[in-house]
Amino acid sequence: MDGQGLSSRERRVLAEIEAGLRADRRLEQRLRTMRFVLPGGAGRALDAAARVPGSVPVLPAALSLGLLLVGTTVHTALAVALYSVVWLPTAVLLLARGTRAGPRRIRVRRGR
Repeated sequence: MDGQGLSSRERRVLAEIEAGLRADRRLEQRLRTMRFVLPGGAGRALDAAARVPGSVPVLPAALSLGLLLVGTTVHTALAVALYSVVWLPTAVLLLARGTRAGPRRIRVRRGR
């Protein structure tokens, strides 16, 4: 650290701020897990989508691909609408699994 350290008054103020932050259990839990929490029920919906087994999105993805192929050959609004109805939830499910999957908490080793 370059320059002078903190004065005793600054250290005392900093200690008070840190004590206040440590007393906030919700903040401590959020910092410990380092998860971004979405407002409302969106975070819970994405968490639920992320817990879906990996084999579940295969059927809607295959159905989306089939409807895409039909839509490109038939060129009707109904085929495109059906593709859109199936593709959007499939994409959301796959994105939720991709972004929310993985370890929930990084464990930090303290001391040796």
